[in-house]
Amino acid sequence: MTARRTSSADGRRVAASTVATAAAVALAVLCFASGAGAQEIPAAPAEAPRAGGSDGWNSEAALLLIGHAIDARRYAWADSSLERFRADVQGHVYYLGDILGERHVIRADQVAVDVRWQRPDRSMQTIVGRRHELRLPTTIHYHLDHLFLVLDNFGDRIRIGDGHGQEIRDVLHPAAAGAREFYEYRLADSLEIRVRDRTARVFELEVRPLDGTDAGAVGSLFVERETGAIARMRVTFTPAAYRDPQIVRLVVDLRSALQEGRYWLPDEQELEIVRSLPWFDFPLETLVRTRLRVLDYDFGEEALFGLGPGDLIYSYRDEELARFDAWEDPLFAGPLEGGSADGDLGAAVADARGLLLRRTLLGGRRWQLALPNASGGIRARRSEGLFVGAGGTYRPNDLTRVSFGGGHAIGEARPQASLGLRRRVGAVEVEVDGWLRAHRDVGPPAGVGALRTLALLAGGEDYEDPYLTTGGRIGIARREGPVRWQVGASFERHRSAGLVVGTAPFGDRPLRPVRPVDDGELARVDAGLTVELQGGPGTRWTLELAGEAAAPGIGDFGYTRATAALRARGYPGGAWTWASGIEFGAAGGTLPAQRLFLLGGRGSLPGYEFRGWGGDRMALWRAEVSRAIASPWLRLRAIGAVGRADIGRAGESAARRFGVGGSEGLRASAGLGAGLFYDILRLDVMRGEDWIVLLSVDPRFLRIL
Repeated sequence: MTARRTSSADGRRVAASTVATAAAVALAVLCFASGAGAQEIPAAPAEAPRAGGSDGWNSEAALLLIGHAIDARRYAWADSSLERFRADVQGHVYYLGDILGERHVIRADQVAVDVRWQRPDRSMQTIVGRRHELRLPTTIHYHLDHLFLVLDNFGDRIRIGDGHGQEIRDVLHPAAAGAREFYEYRLADSLEIRVRDRTARVFELEVRPLDGTDAGAVGSLFVERETGAIARMRVTFTPAAYRDPQIVRLVVDLRSALQEGRYWLPDEQELEIVRSLPWFDFPLETLVRTRLRVLDYDFGEEALFGLGPGDLIYSYRDEELARFDAWEDPLFAGPLEGGSADGDLGAAVADARGLLLRRTLLGGRRWQLALPNASGGIRARRSEGLFVGAGGTYRPNDLTRVSFGGGHAIGEARPQASLGLRRRVGAVEVEVDGWLRAHRDVGPPAGVGALRTLALLAGGEDYEDPYLTTGGRIGIARREGPVRWQVGASFERHRSAGLVVGTAPFGDRPLRPVRPVDDGELARVDAGLTVELQGGPGTRWTLELAGEAAAPGIGDFGYTRATAALRARGYPGGAWTWASGIEFGAAGGTLPAQRLFLLGGRGSLPGYEFRGWGGDRMALWRAEVSRAIASPWLRLRAIGAVGRADIGRAGESAARRFGVGGSEGLRASAGLGAGLFYDILRLDVMRGEDWIVLLSVDPRFLRIL
């Protein structure tokens, strides 16, 4: 007989939580999960614990329940009537890069695993199918235990990283023998799950080490009252548990389903590992996200051979793995760039942080060197000459971060400085920033900073129109999840920058003058919203809205300004990719020159004068399609752009002072190009009013280079 993945109904909350019935039903369908083995323990506590009615940490009810769970784990295999089973498992493993909250796929893997178990505790897992795709260069090799199903709930000691604990080593399991002397427990909630002819009552048991500085697990166990089986375990770990100093956080979520109305067996498991350099704060982190899902259980298949003691792990040869074609999901359909199947695993970290009160939960050092991007360390600009900078961060706890930085513009012979404070409050961050003589660009970046330095050195053009600002801002923001937003208020003093580099470094050609802006004080409020829209497999849609308003009664300027953009990127499979984006802008009041919408040249409409048009209204559409010719070394590209800028009453005076006019209708440019080495470096030939050759970098690296 074959058992499909168990579903259930009639789930309902019965305790302190007021979460809606629909959420309980969803949890019941999943039946939670954390492979604690096949457990069929008939004995139950003499008195059922009452969620919400406990006396806090280590209450009598909580200790009674965890004692039952410890006993169930100790006798699980011996007391179970289960003789054997076979399971078909499939899953995804993604290696992601996180750039300032935006996640991008570096490598995607999909695996199919054949799992066989025989009593008392013997198992064999074999990878029978595997496929992958590289989108950026990497030499990563996953630890084997990231690719296989956890059958024994980690045993009494939790080890992650090829079983040798290269990531987590010898952490005492919260339901192991002796755990009550190391951990403390608290009843949090309960749930009833009706399955066939019985009702399973599951209690959430929060757990944390008695001493938060010890190497331990922090999170929740979901324990069935009747059997003591752990139906789910969602935990992260204290910093002392991490063996790799680059680990920032590691989260494990194991969920089980009730099979045959008797056995709690693995159903789904998820893992997230976040890494960064422990001594250097840079806006780039890497993540490994895995999700394995059991598709079928077979309890009646006769064993053709007996398994040896312990856990055996095998894999087919590469050519045999490639022939597997019975995939249930596409390659890009797992925990990709977003939340997990049961909420973002980041929520587990937030919950665990609440359990530890103010103790540090994340890995990494308190004091770190820091740079906002590569150009924050060294760059060359027409208005600065050579700039050299450095910075640092101090993190007193997981919720607070203080950053500071500065540098010296040698050509300008003036210092620059910045100071920032971030404090997390629930799901949002409170932000306070101040800056001195910061150089800002009137328009959006026309390319990565490193290439603009090279362009100035080689050709005498840095593709920006800078001005100087000193001021501060306070705001709140949500920078995680599919819906991100920010609101804030700032007060700044603006003034025009000067040209401090007269001629090109290599040659005597004079450089483009620095355009003047409107000097004065600016008081404004701003808001922004980014929404990750639902798309098909391999497709990502993003809606971006932003607006600002300046008060003339407080500062010297009074205006309103708003933008809207819809962007999409697709990987339909095979060798093709595409990207498209359309954006609009409009303003009212009286714009200063530094808040005009600018178009033309690199960054918008190549083949025309750089930022030759401007105004108080703007529209721009850009698109590209590419195909790999010799992956990953060469990719052919076709690029196009159409846009216009119009001048109304709000921008008429500012456009005249800044030296730009309207585009007088739509302007277009198009061309062909080549993407080199995973499409990171791009060489394009485009035609607008003139022919132009452009060297650029993948825009995903815009904010870190």
